[in-house]
Amino acid sequence: MNKCLQCTKDIVGRTDKKFCSVPCKNEYNNKLRKLTIKETALIDSYLHRNREILMTIIGSAKQVQLDKLVLIRAKFRFEYHTAHYLNKEGKTYWLVYDFAWMDFSDQKILIVRKTI
Repeated sequence: MNKCLQCTKDIVGRTDKKFCSVPCKNEYNNKLRKLTIKETALIDSYLHRNREILMTIIGSAKQVQLDKLVLIRAKFRFEYHTAHYLNKEGKTYWLVYDFAWMDFSDQKILIVRKTI
């Protein structure tokens, strides 16, 4: 016999049921949703902060080349990005919304504003 995922009571009825009642199902899914929102909010804050850093550095220019240390000092989180793509030369661009950066050399980063 299956147990309810929320309250662990025995489930009566179909063998594929996961919850003993609608309130248990709602409570379980609400907890799951709250946990998801909490986790994604933190990641969203990192992405928005990364975008702010890139926007501040690039200003109104279309692209800027700078030392990687500038981004490190600004607490840029390289591991958080919204997408990536390879250019024709096989170099990877990492995107944060409408900005992208590429490791240009060991210590240099190229930041570009993505055109729409």
